[in-house]
Amino acid sequence: MHWTGAFILVCALTVLTASSVQAFCSYKGQLYAKTTSAQELADSQWVVKARVIAADDHRSDKGDPWTSYHLKVLTAFKGVLPSRVDLFTYRNSGGFYLDKGMEHDIGREYLLYLNPANADRGVPVAARGATEVNYACGQSKPWEGVSRADQQHLIALSHGR
Repeated sequence: MHWTGAFILVCALTVLTASSVQAFCSYKGQLYAKTTSAQELADSQWVVKARVIAADDHRSDKGDPWTSYHLKVLTAFKGVLPSRVDLFTYRNSGGFYLDKGMEHDIGREYLLYLNPANADRGVPVAARGATEVNYACGQSKPWEGVSRADQQHLIALSHGR
């Protein structure tokens, strides 16, 4: 009987661990990698300065809760996006939140390295067509955290220099 109980415990821990590992920040298979802006620039379809104008939280019976942030694109440094886009993120350890404390950070500006939300990762149907941050533990951040040198580099990039 001990073997049966131990087997069930190991199976349960394996399932819990597998689903938790999926949520951690992973960049090209490496957990909590330190990326550079050049790496993320190469990996991202769009790089923008955007303002959070609204957010909607969603609960799920089948998976992690998620949030859709509604953004106004202020400056596009790479790629072309409409003036308003949605950013999708799961509310888990691998999510990228545009929040200040427990509240959505409405009105704050962010530098965002973006890609289309990946339907292969089980993005909810309501979030398809949204964007998502290239790497939640990477170079995307509040605009006030972008150095002057990085701002100048981004401006030069947007002008094709």
